[in-house]
Amino acid sequence: LNTVLVTFTGRINTVINNIHSFELIPGIYPNSISAASQYSYLLTFSGNLNKGINKLTITSLTDYYGSPVKQDTLQFTVDSLVTNNSFYVSSYEILSPYKVAVIFNLDVDAASAVNLGNYSITPDNHVSAVQVDGSDSKKIYLSFAGQKPVGSVGIEYNLSIKNLISSAASGNIKINSGAGGSIVLSGFAKDLSGVYVYPSPVKISGGAKMTFANLPQRVKIVIFNLSGKRMNEIDAVTGNGGADYNLKDENGNYLSSGVYLYRIARLDSQNNEVEEKIGKFAVIK
Repeated sequence: LNTVLVTFTGRINTVINNIHSFELIPGIYPNSISAASQYSYLLTFSGNLNKGINKLTITSLTDYYGSPVKQDTLQFTVDSLVTNNSFYVSSYEILSPYKVAVIFNLDVDAASAVNLGNYSITPDNHVSAVQVDGSDSKKIYLSFAGQKPVGSVGIEYNLSIKNLISSAASGNIKINSGAGGSIVLSGFAKDLSGVYVYPSPVKISGGAKMTFANLPQRVKIVIFNLSGKRMNEIDAVTGNGGADYNLKDENGNYLSSGVYLYRIARLDSQNNEVEEKIGKFAVIK
């Protein structure tokens, strides 16, 4: 047994900046943390937890809205009868907006791993292909080619994995339900170097929007026309990596067809600008 599910009373920030925010006393830290839901983290440790009473201290966390989470120490008991016959997601890595690596605690069965029917994503996204790593059968790659991007896009996608089994050598164990078989795909960038917008060009219609993606945790975005007139401003400080723009000016009118400029400023914790990027996008009707 080397995993712990920590559940909070409120919505959490799905991105963990400091893995040392969780300490298993004395001085043991998880080797990976993944958001199991909007209210819980799944902690994975490199070794088995000690049988009996364990204490976990939680510090330096912020919730979904950026407010500090009160420091706390949780106490739990590891039952000596618990066995290791379980199969679950131990960590994941967003490699690009269209590719995610998922790592399991056991080798996977290749036939069940590549079955797209075993993966469901909400809201409204799909896995287009799955590949098992050629040198590490505990790792698979999910492709979103032709689908919607994931990661730092301002949307928390919940990936649920069902009916996947481990390799025959590890016992053909069915993946755990709940936290062990689900992750939240979300994140934010460290700087502005990889910022992009989608779709572009964007067609204005009822409810149309454009997304600024791969954003740092705190940014300010200002929209201008090519004459330099300010059209609108967007504040994105929730840390989910993306911000939607409704394609309207400050008076609530939709933009006219044409090319527009955007200026993105990365902000520090005191809202000082520390970096900027200028780009453009096109609007059509």
